[in-house]
Amino acid sequence: MPPKSSPAMSTRSKSTPDSDLRSHDGSNPSPESWSGRLTRSRAKQIGLVLPIQAVESPGISSNNKKKRKRREIEEETAKKQAPTTSTTATTGVMHREGHGTLASRPLPPMHPQTTPRVRRSSRITRLEVDRLQKLTLRRDKEDEPSTAAALPTPSHKNMVLGMSRSIVRVSFPSSEGKLISPHTGIVISWDGATKCAMILTLFTYFKKKPHEPQPEVPAFGSAPKYGQEILALSRDENMSLVARRGAITWSDGSLMWRNHYMFVDCDVPEGGEGGPVVGTGGSTIGMVYIDGPGAVIISISIICTFFEIWKQFSCVARPVFEVDLKSVELAGVLFREELSLKHNINGGFIVERIADDSALEHLGVRRGDVIFFEDECGTTLPEIEDYLLSLGWRYLQGMKSMVLKLLVHDIEGPCKETITLPLEFSVDSGKFGCFDEQ
Repeated sequence: MPPKSSPAMSTRSKSTPDSDLRSHDGSNPSPESWSGRLTRSRAKQIGLVLPIQAVESPGISSNNKKKRKRREIEEETAKKQAPTTSTTATTGVMHREGHGTLASRPLPPMHPQTTPRVRRSSRITRLEVDRLQKLTLRRDKEDEPSTAAALPTPSHKNMVLGMSRSIVRVSFPSSEGKLISPHTGIVISWDGATKCAMILTLFTYFKKKPHEPQPEVPAFGSAPKYGQEILALSRDENMSLVARRGAITWSDGSLMWRNHYMFVDCDVPEGGEGGPVVGTGGSTIGMVYIDGPGAVIISISIICTFFEIWKQFSCVARPVFEVDLKSVELAGVLFREELSLKHNINGGFIVERIADDSALEHLGVRRGDVIFFEDECGTTLPEIEDYLLSLGWRYLQGMKSMVLKLLVHDIEGPCKETITLPLEFSVDSGKFGCFDEQ
């Protein structure tokens, strides 16, 4: 009776016999000629690399099983994430599906972070991080407090954004070669063929190829009205759009014998000279002439008339009319009552100042007189300026002899007289220049 096998021999019989290994004779048989199954330790002895599935042993530890399971899950996930490929046997051409499509993009994280934690070797992810950071910078940029207060509603913001491409910042050299303080300018014409724009600003017209995007010409509205709500727009030193909300005051004034200036009750920042003044409808009704508190503006009707004359004649002519006026309609109620009761005066213009040794002074006009224009030329001082420019237009067209008839009231006495002023004209040819790269 054969002896009972020991536990060691029992374990040995379940594995490959030593005689089948042939590890001592130096031969290298193929794995197909082996019978039975190999343990991991015996496979290592003969230098054989087997797939994980081929290594089966009851003695494998639970820890190794977990590692094997995890590797299998990772391999399966990698197969699913890899782009689907198909091979055509006849041509040998590889076709890739999903490349460059929406579905090929990586999924966003479940909980996005400000700076995603990514591998440094991923160039695409780094570009995505840069893009997100740039978007964050733009999103966090806020309007200055005064601009935000001037544009409280989306309709106000949309109106200003619709005009933003017509508002530029310009500067130009003085006669000494130094740059004059930058102003704001308005694009008033655009040549798509030459990519050149005509920019309207103070004192000078400019022709310059502007920066992209293509500028837009704003819509010009009617002349501004006293008491009208407005927005004064400009660009600051950072090229940011700046807005101020206010209204045209019920007052008038003059500068260098010009009576057409109007005033606003808002503070226009430095550099706002030449910027547009916009009405509530979104059209340009004027231009800032002097910035700062109580800014001075010019009516768009005067600007358009000036520009049309200049386009036709390359110069502008205006009658010499050296007198500062105030509108009776804007005077105090007590003074207006006195004029009405004593002199039956309910309109006209009060002479505030008159040039020494001028033609009007020789004709007897004095400070404090109230004058009326015989022609129907309006009841406000900006309308008077429009009328005077129309006379200059006629002068450039060849009408050299013209007169201005005025009805003069002496409110200090009973005198009232109509005078005839022969007109002389001053002609300004204007200037050209180029603005710097701002």
